[in-house]
Amino acid sequence: MAPVSAPATNRSAAGVALVIGSAVCFGTLGVFGKLAYRLGLTTPQLLSYRFGLAAVLLWLTAAALRERLPPRRSLVGLVIMGGAGYAGQSGSYFSALHFIPASTNALLLYTFPVVVTLLAALLFGETLGWVKLGAVAIAFLGTVLVVQAQLHAAPAIGIILGLGSAAFYSGYILFGSRLLPGLPPVSATATIMTSAAVVWSLYAAVTGQLFVSWNAPRLGLIASFAVVGTTIPVLTFILGLRIVGPSRAAILSTLEPASTVFLAVIVLGETASPLQWIGGALVLASVVVLEGPGWRASRVLAQAVHD
Repeated sequence: MAPVSAPATNRSAAGVALVIGSAVCFGTLGVFGKLAYRLGLTTPQLLSYRFGLAAVLLWLTAAALRERLPPRRSLVGLVIMGGAGYAGQSGSYFSALHFIPASTNALLLYTFPVVVTLLAALLFGETLGWVKLGAVAIAFLGTVLVVQAQLHAAPAIGIILGLGSAAFYSGYILFGSRLLPGLPPVSATATIMTSAAVVWSLYAAVTGQLFVSWNAPRLGLIASFAVVGTTIPVLTFILGLRIVGPSRAAILSTLEPASTVFLAVIVLGETASPLQWIGGALVLASVVVLEGPGWRASRVLAQAVHD
């Protein structure tokens, strides 16, 4: 076997660092959501300004990179991904934060690889071998433990919304697996963000929640939410995935819920029972197992956006 050159090793390490950085930044979303609610912001306000600002930053990035616009034939699909899939997923995820801890919500979201695996088999005829079936069983057991740990501490609606977020994201991934390959990643993501921003801004305006009484904490949180929790991780993931490849990037991305759990303990003072820790470990282990034989979702994560 030929020795690996230093530049190649450094490039690989940079790719790993970019994907890990992306996962850690995405892991802040639940914490930012909890902090936003403590500051009196509503879910429509939070998501309207998050998506709006992130869309502007991504369009500016696409222009700076001189990246072409998505072709016209893909625009309707991208609008559907943002206005239905991403808007629905984010609405479920951040609404769940009103009822359950950020750490629990992050773990429930990461059941989506199992849903994607099962739906891909049902809709696209992907083979379900024993390894994938084992991963599904591991994830199911882990989810049961995570839910069981919260049954007596949180209302059922929080669990339903958390799992609903995973369901929306699964549909988003599967739809994107047919639409996104070959499209310019930054401008395609900016189009998705813009669509989600329009949906949430219209909803906020109709319900009288668009106006925000701005102060320094609210302004700082929204800016951090859009930049640190959205724009930076989207871009670093795209860059990192080009270096390390889809399967490795998808496995490294499991650090996202782990980061959320850690930050929720440090910043929010949340606590988790041993049952939840075991369940969360099983859920994340199932993702790693699924990546072994190659998982459909990993092939489109370069263009897909999170939470």
